[in-house]
Amino acid sequence: MSARWEAIVAAALDVIQEEGLSGFTQPRVARRAGLRQSHLTYYFPTRADLLLAVADEAVRRRVEALRAAVSAEDPAAKVAGLVDVLLDPRQTRILTALTQSADADPGVRRAFAALGAGIAPLGAELITSFGAEPTEASLALLQATSTGIAVLALATGAEAFRGPAEQALTQLLTGLRTEQDCT
Repeated sequence: MSARWEAIVAAALDVIQEEGLSGFTQPRVARRAGLRQSHLTYYFPTRADLLLAVADEAVRRRVEALRAAVSAEDPAAKVAGLVDVLLDPRQTRILTALTQSADADPGVRRAFAALGAGIAPLGAELITSFGAEPTEASLALLQATSTGIAVLALATGAEAFRGPAEQALTQLLTGLRTEQDCT
């Protein structure tokens, strides 16, 4: 990927973050990237092509952020790192906007499948650090809870939601261990 390609995708991410999917147009992205639209369409002939590149980059960034977040040794530090990622309104805004496209665009849907595949081993690592065995159900519960936290934080204000988010995730992860001990 060229520096120009990366600059266009970064500009497109900024447009979606600030204006949502309805504001995501090639002319706006071209202006944000400091290019004429003809230059943008050289790299991304259609809006769909650009949207797919944006979805792939948003997923890559989210997985990398989550990988860094759960790299801490201490389970509580892993949760705090995860909450930092979930409370980032920029990433949540972008992923929420892309969710609208995933409904109709198979390419964007594939990017979301890659997100699930990328975060599954990280979720398993987090669950294991709390002494529980990761299962398909526990991974789905962690992902659903994390998504809910991200959306609620975006809707209510991230910093006010930090404490409850950490408590909810810690309770969930501790509960997974306790539940497995009872079976």
